[in-house]
Amino acid sequence: MVKRKGWRRWLAGVFAALAGFAAAVPGSAAPAEGQAVSWPSPPSLEVPSAILMDAASGQILYEKNAHERRYPASMTKMMTLYLAFESIHQGKAHLEDIVPISENAYNTGGSQVYLDPREKFTLKDMITFVAVHSGNDAAVAIAEYLGGSVEQFVKRMNDKAKAMGLHETHFVNPDGLHDPNHYTSAYDMAVLARELVRTYPEVLEYTKLRDVWIRNHTFNASTTNNLLGKYPGLDGIKTGFTDEAGYCLAATAKREGVRLIGVIMGASDDEARQKQMTALLDYGFMNFKPLKLLQAGQPLDERAYVPNGVPAKLPATTKEDLVVLVPEGVSQAQLVRSVEWKAGLQAPIQQGDEIGTVLYRLGDRVLVRVPLVAAENDDKAGFLRMIFRGIANFVSGVVQSVFKRA
Repeated sequence: MVKRKGWRRWLAGVFAALAGFAAAVPGSAAPAEGQAVSWPSPPSLEVPSAILMDAASGQILYEKNAHERRYPASMTKMMTLYLAFESIHQGKAHLEDIVPISENAYNTGGSQVYLDPREKFTLKDMITFVAVHSGNDAAVAIAEYLGGSVEQFVKRMNDKAKAMGLHETHFVNPDGLHDPNHYTSAYDMAVLARELVRTYPEVLEYTKLRDVWIRNHTFNASTTNNLLGKYPGLDGIKTGFTDEAGYCLAATAKREGVRLIGVIMGASDDEARQKQMTALLDYGFMNFKPLKLLQAGQPLDERAYVPNGVPAKLPATTKEDLVVLVPEGVSQAQLVRSVEWKAGLQAPIQQGDEIGTVLYRLGDRVLVRVPLVAAENDDKAGFLRMIFRGIANFVSGVVQSVFKRA
């Protein structure tokens, strides 16, 4: 019996040496256990729905009924602005373009700058009217100019919402005037605000303006965001109000390199809207600090298994530096990281293709979940390589079986 065991150990050693040439099937090393940390006490907000998000990572710091269906009112115009800047960046429109003013735009109700079909304003002017004064007539004029019709533009709005993952949103118009089928959630509005600010940061050059004088300085298209100039670092983004929606605000502010996005829906009046948003942003800036976890382009220790790739173990990274916000006193050692790979990865894979997700937890709280991309190209392995890899994997399996019995 002893001799048989010795023979098995000798054979296992031989197989282990052979298996060293094989591409090991990847596995995640167990991370260090996270330590229990108390989360800062959240503010007591007197609004039906709210959320606070880190603009850099999308990390949620606070939420209250964030997925509840609500009416967005003029926060809708964030999507109108997004599509306007998208058209400009695609070369389909230009800031200097003269935007026709139709009777339809002229007759739009609610907040407006009283556009007249005889007037001539540029697309830049219209964007300003929407961003600063929340002009419904300007939003309609933009929609008709860029979409050919309001209906076609609204289709683009909903298509873009779907592409952004705004599954709780449906648009009926470009201005936010009430319609029962025009709805969203605080979460979706925060995601939209984040996409707008990160993709087209020049929008903040408009939303930070408090006054715009037009018509030979006879009409003041003043801001509807009365927190501008009051809250340090605040430079946007969009207010909203209808009787059905209540007073809403998607706000963003930046301090010491940290940009937060807050959304409040259904406040009782403008004073309450300002007070609640101030409390929400204060909660984020006063209780959390940035912690850099990953550097863009730097491969993780974990590698994705691509059975038909060259190599079979593909390094992964993030497209951007990953910085999360953690309570004061928390270190990276207290976080738990886990990696999830896309099922059924097959070569060829191009550098930058999404291949998985990295997730960080603090205690039982998920802080952030971001995509992982291939750090390099991975070509499809040839026939001979796959034969040798199959043999090596077979040997590796035999070795593991022998070790289990020994």
